[in-house]
Amino acid sequence: MRRIQVHRLVGVATILFCIFGGFMIIGGNIKLLWKPMEMVIIFGSGIGGLLLGCNISHLKALGSQLKGVFKRSRHTKAFYQELILLNFELIRLRSAPSGSKQVEKHIENPATSDIFKKYPLILAESILMVFIVDNYRVTTLGQVSAHELDDSMDAEIEAITEELNHPNAMLNKLGDAFPGFGVLGAVMGIILTMQSIDSDISMIGMNIATALVGTFLGIFGCYCVCFPLSTALKGDVERSILPLYMVKQMLVTAIAGKPPLLCIDAGRRMIEMEEKPTFSLIESWTLKIDDRRKNDKDARA
Repeated sequence: MRRIQVHRLVGVATILFCIFGGFMIIGGNIKLLWKPMEMVIIFGSGIGGLLLGCNISHLKALGSQLKGVFKRSRHTKAFYQELILLNFELIRLRSAPSGSKQVEKHIENPATSDIFKKYPLILAESILMVFIVDNYRVTTLGQVSAHELDDSMDAEIEAITEELNHPNAMLNKLGDAFPGFGVLGAVMGIILTMQSIDSDISMIGMNIATALVGTFLGIFGCYCVCFPLSTALKGDVERSILPLYMVKQMLVTAIAGKPPLLCIDAGRRMIEMEEKPTFSLIESWTLKIDDRRKNDKDARA
């Protein structure tokens, strides 16, 4: 089970404490901010606008990404180790005589492949698996230059990134709209106040306060909800596509004719500093694979 990103929960708690706690500390009554119908008008209008302006696939993607916003990334050191070693085995197999045919056997059905089955963390990543399989298949179909493959993979990553960024763009636009919805709620409150202008002064003051709560809710929804969540989703997308760039670097380097160890080092260099293994460490990983391969041959002999 993925662990929680505690710092994001701390961020939520900090926002709530500083705004609502600060309001209470200076003598405000928190009940004054509880205006259910203002919330319905402002947040309901915002959600309605979101539903109107987006297609269903983007809404599903938004829901999926929001579910994981407080969870840590699946891309741990163990994940990157599996990604590096999977590509090492595929690149080494490809460089052998009739290697392209051997690679093709593995990418035709990765779920039953002896190589892919050793790396369950990679098999669990659907977008990454499609990317790996499709681009390794391209290299088995005929002669392709490193430059051509580089351009093709860059274009594919750009398209994937654009698709994954739709949810944070939607939240960003919703955040831009919330202050306007807050003004809408405030104007409606002022209209009600003007209808009862001959009422007691305390009643007029209460109606104006309710109208101002609408403005507050719009600003709160913008700067304390939508914008922070949009930024978080964008950062998560950037981290999620990093493995695609790693695969691109490793495969393009392989097409350029470099040894398998240098190919996986090209991918290693793209990992974030916190998770990046050293060159000597990935070399030790490959030596263990070689030892295991040798032992398997001896056992069959």
